[in-house]
Amino acid sequence: MALLVGETAQAVVRALLFAGIMGVVGGTLFAYRLAPAFDGEALQAEARVGAKRVLRLAGVLLSVVVAWRLVQQAAAFADAPELWRSAVGLVITKTTWGTGWLVQAVAVPLVLASALRERSSGGVAPFTLGAGLLALAASPALSGHAIGAPRLATVAVVLDTVHVVAAGAWLGTLAVVAWVALPLARRAPDGTMLRVLARFSPIALASAAALAASGVFASWLHLESLQALWATDYGMMLVRKLVVLAGVAATGAYNWKVVTPRLTTAAGLPSLRRSVAIELTLAVVLVAITAVLVATPLPAEG
Repeated sequence: MALLVGETAQAVVRALLFAGIMGVVGGTLFAYRLAPAFDGEALQAEARVGAKRVLRLAGVLLSVVVAWRLVQQAAAFADAPELWRSAVGLVITKTTWGTGWLVQAVAVPLVLASALRERSSGGVAPFTLGAGLLALAASPALSGHAIGAPRLATVAVVLDTVHVVAAGAWLGTLAVVAWVALPLARRAPDGTMLRVLARFSPIALASAAALAASGVFASWLHLESLQALWATDYGMMLVRKLVVLAGVAATGAYNWKVVTPRLTTAAGLPSLRRSVAIELTLAVVLVAITAVLVATPLPAEG
């Protein structure tokens, strides 16, 4: 049991939480924005089915993660396993962490209900899905460093939410492109991936700008001094994140400027698969570092 509630397990669960949220954002954007780039109703329908499958998987993953997080928090609140159950109520109702958890507990069923409704009726539930998506994106800020900031806490929560949405819009959508669009492109007319990426590139660029702006604000708010960047554990973890993020951005720029122009025919698809695989591998490392960063004490707390 200790393996399921220890520090490493907590970091793994936080990483899975971020991955699940990014999957929800990416699946939503792909279904509504990128799937129409495919020629013909049949291919568009297959693309939307793939995106809905991502939403369902993300919803199931988040259901497990949300339950697991509560067990971990109860374990941290009451050391003895026999006291964990009695600690659950206190954790949820008496802590700031509990507020963020409750938001997740409400948001996950909204996402799942929307995805399952689409499967059963073929219709779309944009408001339910949108509400669940935004609540999930805001939930890390409501239980993390942002809500606990001694100043500008409201601004920090809003910008942290923007940060999570932007990460999902960029890297979550890219993951859905790799999983859904690339296999479909083998059967689609030449130029299909070019049209898909023409819709994705503005999303990725806007998301990168939003990530940079919100990240700069959070760094300024939490570090309080430039020296803290290399003199504290939080600062050093942030440096690691920035280095990997630079690698993700460089790979994305290579995809955009070098690989994408070759996609006028199917001969360019293997190059795209390789470069997207590299970008997503770096994204996994980025999510893992972020999962540690958000639980690292701030310089002011050290």
